[in-house]
Amino acid sequence: MKLKSLLILSLLSCMLPARAFDAHIEMVNFGPQDQSKIFKAIKAIKKVMSSDEFKKRILNFTFRGEKKFLDNKGHSNEVVFQKILEGGEELYPVKNGQMDMELELMESESKTVGYTYPDTKRIWINRKFFDSFDTADIANNLFHEWLHKLGYDHAPDYSVERNSSVPYAVGSIMGELARVYEDQND
Repeated sequence: MKLKSLLILSLLSCMLPARAFDAHIEMVNFGPQDQSKIFKAIKAIKKVMSSDEFKKRILNFTFRGEKKFLDNKGHSNEVVFQKILEGGEELYPVKNGQMDMELELMESESKTVGYTYPDTKRIWINRKFFDSFDTADIANNLFHEWLHKLGYDHAPDYSVERNSSVPYAVGSIMGELARVYEDQND
């Protein structure tokens, strides 16, 4: 009976939407207008995280006909979703239900939108792209980079398959839904 109760509780917790997701963001080299863009993107991320549609899209994502992401560390879609909800970054693995990031806006002519390294909580964002990005684009990029902080990676060179990696696929889902919810508020 105890095992059955635990299984039911476990299933119920997987069915609940992410209602309390939060973010702790530190910013370097961001002016007031730049900060405003980040705050709007974080608001969009929180809205998407609280949606049933986000959960549904993560759990039902397919790669090559299977419910899975590419470069998923051997995790099922359910585990990927749970790790997102928990918010336990690999560098600081406290499961606090939030994105913990230090963002630096940098000047670069490279084709890289943003990047990070495993040994720092900092994420660098290229101003060349940031300045033209709307809220949904920034939400996509922030979430993509934050997923690296959760330990998910992707191939360094572009390929169509790379779009099915956890950072690219979930980042895209975040951006798409942020755009939908933003359009609904207009």
